[in-house]
Amino acid sequence: MRYHRMLIAIAAAAASLQVCPAQTPSPAPLTAAGAVELVLRNNPALEEARHAIDASRARADQSRSGYLPQAEAEASYVFLAPVSVFDLPGESIKVYPDNNYDGHVGIRQTIFDFQKTSSQVSLADARTVVAEDMREVVKRDLGVRAAETFYAILLLRRSIEVQDAQVATLREHLDITRKKAAAGTATQLDELTTQVRVAAAQNVKIGLENRLRDAETAFRTLAVLPPGTPLAFQGDFASGVPPLERDSLLRAALAERVEAKGANDALAAARAQQRAASASDAPSLSASFMYGFKNGFIPNIDALRGNIVAGVDFRLPIFDGNRTRGLEDEAAANVEAAASRKQQVDLMIQADVEQAIAGLTAAAERVTIAETNINQADLAVKNARLRYEAGSLSNLDLLDAETELAQARLTHLQAQYDVVAGTIRLHRATGSPAIGR
Repeated sequence: MRYHRMLIAIAAAAASLQVCPAQTPSPAPLTAAGAVELVLRNNPALEEARHAIDASRARADQSRSGYLPQAEAEASYVFLAPVSVFDLPGESIKVYPDNNYDGHVGIRQTIFDFQKTSSQVSLADARTVVAEDMREVVKRDLGVRAAETFYAILLLRRSIEVQDAQVATLREHLDITRKKAAAGTATQLDELTTQVRVAAAQNVKIGLENRLRDAETAFRTLAVLPPGTPLAFQGDFASGVPPLERDSLLRAALAERVEAKGANDALAAARAQQRAASASDAPSLSASFMYGFKNGFIPNIDALRGNIVAGVDFRLPIFDGNRTRGLEDEAAANVEAAASRKQQVDLMIQADVEQAIAGLTAAAERVTIAETNINQADLAVKNARLRYEAGSLSNLDLLDAETELAQARLTHLQAQYDVVAGTIRLHRATGSPAIGR
């Protein structure tokens, strides 16, 4: 199906921007897929999300430092006075020097900390996954907004074309009415009524043009384009609707939707926080080794001598002011909140799928009705013109028939857009990779 292939193209967003030939000043036409890709390439929201992931990964690297040895160099000078002295026959011996120098390099390695470090690493990794989920949400939503704005601009441009045709038709009718009024076969009221209809059609066109400017501004903002940048869009509407099997769509949504994965990952992060909180007061065993030079060694206390210090350190927290208990209570509350959030997300996804199916079904039905209305209105206008020329139909009745035809065409365009927008929303609701990729 042509429309389905077009949505797949949006899904992949694989189409690249076409490059205009050097001799052609106009911008290259953008397809829906190209518009999505342009937004994903330029919008700073994705860059912000990427930096958030980088920061989260950096925090994960920080937590892994507990696995590695810690090394440092240290130097000190201390002046002590008075100095204790032993008086021996013929000699006075200082117990320590006046000037004390010490320089050493030391290394410390945690041997075992009862999963304190590993729990912190798991927590940091889980938060990184959550940050990655958030980036996917941003990416998908930008893609959806780009596609919806693209088709909204197409809708408004086509609507303006329809309205232009309506204004042109009414002006032709106004010329005919003026000629008939001059010939005495029509009244001034007919001419005035036609003028009112022309003005009303022009007002509708002005409103459409204003909405088009707003939509184009919104797209330029999404794609980070300079104000006034020409937007050459290339695309079409189609009335095809993808299969709407509720149960399979709902299963796909719960399995593929980014929010569902994000809720699961957030719950995993909360549980990792709970494990980290429980391990915060765990004992630790570490070893240290230092080598350096210092003075103060007998017999020559002023001479710098190499020395070694090695040891094993065991620490067992006894009371931390209830800090660990507070951390555990906080983590337990976060787990419950994440579990509730997961349930809420599942309900939200189900509602999104239901609403997308209902909206798309209704839009497809409106397309069918609108096509029938166009055919009927077109036939009514042809008959009305024949009767008007024959003098058996009033000017006002002919204007009504032509207005209804223009309205039927606008309604048909709106219904076609609703099908496209509904399909995009269905892709979003079910977590299809087509939108925002």
